[in-house]
Amino acid sequence: MKNFKSQIALLFILIFSLKSTAQYQPKNLSKSDLKKANDWVDKTYSSLSQDEKLGQLFIVALYTNKGEDFINNVRNIVINEKIGGIILMQDDAAREINLVNEFQSKSKVPLMIGMDAEWGLYQRIATARKFPWAMTLGAIQDKNLIKEMSAKIAEDCHRMGINWDFAPVVDVNTNPNNPIIGNRSFGSEVQNVVNSAMAYSNGLQDNNILAAIKHFPGHGDTNTDSHLDLPEVSHDLKRLNEVELAPFKALMDKGIGGVMVAHLYVPSLESGKGIPASVSKNIITGLLKEKFGYKGLIITDALNMGAVAKRYKPGELDALAFKAGNDIMLFSDGVKEGKRLIQLAIDNKEISQNRVEESVKKILLTKYFLGLN
Repeated sequence: MKNFKSQIALLFILIFSLKSTAQYQPKNLSKSDLKKANDWVDKTYSSLSQDEKLGQLFIVALYTNKGEDFINNVRNIVINEKIGGIILMQDDAAREINLVNEFQSKSKVPLMIGMDAEWGLYQRIATARKFPWAMTLGAIQDKNLIKEMSAKIAEDCHRMGINWDFAPVVDVNTNPNNPIIGNRSFGSEVQNVVNSAMAYSNGLQDNNILAAIKHFPGHGDTNTDSHLDLPEVSHDLKRLNEVELAPFKALMDKGIGGVMVAHLYVPSLESGKGIPASVSKNIITGLLKEKFGYKGLIITDALNMGAVAKRYKPGELDALAFKAGNDIMLFSDGVKEGKRLIQLAIDNKEISQNRVEESVKKILLTKYFLGLN
């Protein structure tokens, strides 16, 4: 343990001096506008029951091509569990828009609607406009073209009622045999990844669509698809600092609204054997929040992925992810049980009510800035 702590200390000596960072805010936000936003957050938070507060921590998946029973189940979760958001998956755009409108009408606090739209909505909707994958974009010298492209993606998101594009990927793809990142990465050079990701994020957020850089702490050199099982990133701290963590460090103070945490085992950052980053307090709270100073929304990668779903039960996984420092549990299959276990952890003084307040108020403030008020 002593050696592990000294290694962590080495990492923090190696990294650049980092500023305290602010979460996403619209451009040209006045002091009076910020006061109105915070007043709305405080008023809304106070109006919520404890169950409604906990509900804000969850985003569930909506597939509209899985039949009416599936849709009715999501409808019931929206109504009964008071969740914070929906991630849209595959199907017809018009059908999804109708359901989003319905679900929004049933929600006391407007839902945050997300989608994986790295190369546009075409990633999930076959009739949508298709844009180049990140590897192609990384080869473009004029990064303003990337910003112009992602502004068009933002335009499409608004048409669908989407507020959050879970992009861009900032993994440095140094492994040509990587089974899941590959062309989704801007490339193998750190600075190119940073510049491309900044342009992509600005194109979204300048047009009031939230971005999320992913997959922290770096999925670029893995041999396993985390949708299937738990990858291990076995590099030492010096290498992690210079490659895997470098894009995240460079983008920490750029106002990017979200960071998505990967299901990776990184032994140099987590002493617990086989503990994924997405449920690691050392990695999320210790590194991302406290040492890097990130104050935006921290969201898990999808909790139905094999890397974690094979190891933890629904609900148990959600509670572990929240206790580790995530604000939002994405693609939850265990909302009700997750809420119960989080409340149990509060009752047992494993976590404080202040921890819930911190996350829920971050979520509410972001919703306000996105027009969800």
